Amino acid sequence: MRRVMMALVALLMCLAQVAAAQHADSTDKPARKKVALVLSGGGAKGTAHVGALKVLERAGIPIDIITGTSMGSIVGGIYACGHGADELDSIVKSQNWAFVLSDREDQCRQSLREREKQNTYVISKSLTFGKTSQPTGGIIQGRNISMLFDALTAPYYDSIDFNRLPIPFACVATDVVDNSEQVFHSGVLSRAMRASMAIPGVFAPVKMGDKVLVDGGLRNNYPADVARAMGADYIIGVDVSSELKTAAELNSMSSILMQIVDHNCKAKFEENEAITDIMIRVNTKGYSSASFSSASIDTLIRRGEEAAIAHWDDLVALREKLGVSEPVERQVSHQPLRTDSFSILNQPDQQSTTLSFMSGERRSRRINLGARFDSEELVALQLNAELPIRTKLPMDVELTMRLGKRVMARIDWALHPLSFFRPTVSYVFRNNEIDFYDVGEKAYGITYNQHSVKLSLFNFNVRNFNISLGANYDYYHYRTLLTAQQPAYANDAAGMKDKGYLSYEAMAWYNSENHWYFPTVGGRIHARFAYYTDDFVRLDGKVGVRDYSMAVRMNIPLSQRLTIQPTAYGRALYSDDVPFVLSNMMGGEWYGHYLDQQMPFAGVGNVELAWNKLVAAQLQAQYKLTTNNIVLLRFAAGQDAQRMEDLLKHKTMLGGSLSYYYNSMFGPVGGSVGYNNLTKSFYYYINLGFIF
Repeated sequence: MRRVMMALVALLMCLAQVAAAQHADSTDKPARKKVALVLSGGGAKGTAHVGALKVLERAGIPIDIITGTSMGSIVGGIYACGHGADELDSIVKSQNWAFVLSDREDQCRQSLREREKQNTYVISKSLTFGKTSQPTGGIIQGRNISMLFDALTAPYYDSIDFNRLPIPFACVATDVVDNSEQVFHSGVLSRAMRASMAIPGVFAPVKMGDKVLVDGGLRNNYPADVARAMGADYIIGVDVSSELKTAAELNSMSSILMQIVDHNCKAKFEENEAITDIMIRVNTKGYSSASFSSASIDTLIRRGEEAAIAHWDDLVALREKLGVSEPVERQVSHQPLRTDSFSILNQPDQQSTTLSFMSGERRSRRINLGARFDSEELVALQLNAELPIRTKLPMDVELTMRLGKRVMARIDWALHPLSFFRPTVSYVFRNNEIDFYDVGEKAYGITYNQHSVKLSLFNFNVRNFNISLGANYDYYHYRTLLTAQQPAYANDAAGMKDKGYLSYEAMAWYNSENHWYFPTVGGRIHARFAYYTDDFVRLDGKVGVRDYSMAVRMNIPLSQRLTIQPTAYGRALYSDDVPFVLSNMMGGEWYGHYLDQQMPFAGVGNVELAWNKLVAAQLQAQYKLTTNNIVLLRFAAGQDAQRMEDLLKHKTMLGGSLSYYYNSMFGPVGGSVGYNNLTKSFYYYINLGFIF
């Protein structure tokens, strides 16, 4: 036993000597000095930080600390989580920024009805009554960008010490309660980033306790002092701020607002610049905080690289001063992003096969505003209010008002206890003043009021499908009827009188297209059957009008830029005497332009009268000059007749049009020119904004 004890004592003495020797070696070798990276704010201009990071990685510069403000906090926070510069490049370029910088819902979770609404209204705002725990002072609440931050900072969801990230991190916000600087060293990372970039008036502020936090650039847009306080020995800074505008350049509300913000962002800048060892200034001339287009981001990232490369010798000298001979291995996230998942949120060019039942959810109060201009009715406005009724059984009321050449007021009451069952009762009032043409010559000018009561008994609604069954009552009150000529068209409007029609309707709607206006994949089908009567069974003592209509479109991508879109559509009415108000109408750019039954035809701008049987086909070529600049070339052919067997006996209608549109966040902006052999005249049309 004694020998065992002596052996243990000897072993412990040896271990102690080894530990002492290692400690002596470690004390003899000084620790490497710490390098901090400081990233300034600047909105979209901050994407240039990604280019600078690429160069720092190539130069082998170790990054021990990161601080940032606004966009600098976003890029810096994601990098601090362990995602490299190449990953950041892919993340920034793959996002649909028009969607991210809005409060719109992801279309993958929406019904067709909600997708249509999202592509109708420019502004959608939640309504809040009484007190709320969150401030709402901003055009954008930041719902989607918060979701993006949550995804990109995974798995650091919970409140943590930011020093425990792969790279210690801090970011800056401004507390507008006392105009003080708020530095985040801990907390929920995504929420700290969201507070740091909350531009006043644009994004709603973030409330934390008794603090109301907005963009940190108002107090410290380039937080080098924060990095120094965290123990940085050397500071590398990237500045993407712009020069202040001159008096001649301050000619709009947005420019004046941004000038005020830029003035505030100069606070502490000179002092922080003085403690910076290598300052990388990026040339952002020609770009603003809102330059989130693909072309702008590509250029800004490139300029970030160029600005950093200009300091290559300084970076190499710093690396040698640090004693770093080989590039320091970057610590990676516990959950690195896959290269096929950079697009975190809604991407309009991607398809989803997930079926989501959309009805039955508890909705929030919202108000939606649509505004548009076109060359036919000039300005049009549409206001919509969604008012859910808080009862055990989900129900809601919607109010819609349209002002313009076509006046419309609508109220919908819907009950949705089940995800696939949504009975709805609607009342719609319309006031229309329409000129009807026959072979290019004005035939009638009619002003009328339409009162409609609609009952949808069954509404099956999933991701891409909508099937409904119901009954409608439409009453037409004619105020004026001006006859310009006696048309060849069979269903003569002369002598029409006020009358009501009761109809039964079945409708199926399928739409898997990846964009509402300019799709590149997917297809859509719309089929409808209706039976019109005036006494529940018959019309004017005879069999009622049978109405069959269908439209089918496919999208065939031939390349990343070119998509071919063949379309076939038509409507057939069966009755001995079809009322004028139910007759086929064609012309215009889209379905239901002025009348529910109106079908588009390339090159025809008027509401052109057509016979009871109408079939048409259109071939459209859609070419993307850039992501948002789109050229459309359309060719259409059609046949109409009073009887189906006579379709091929009439002259074939031909038309074509050439269009250019810019896909803006306010909707399509552009116009069309066209020609057809029916009216033998040229047609032009200009549209600014979403269609409704």
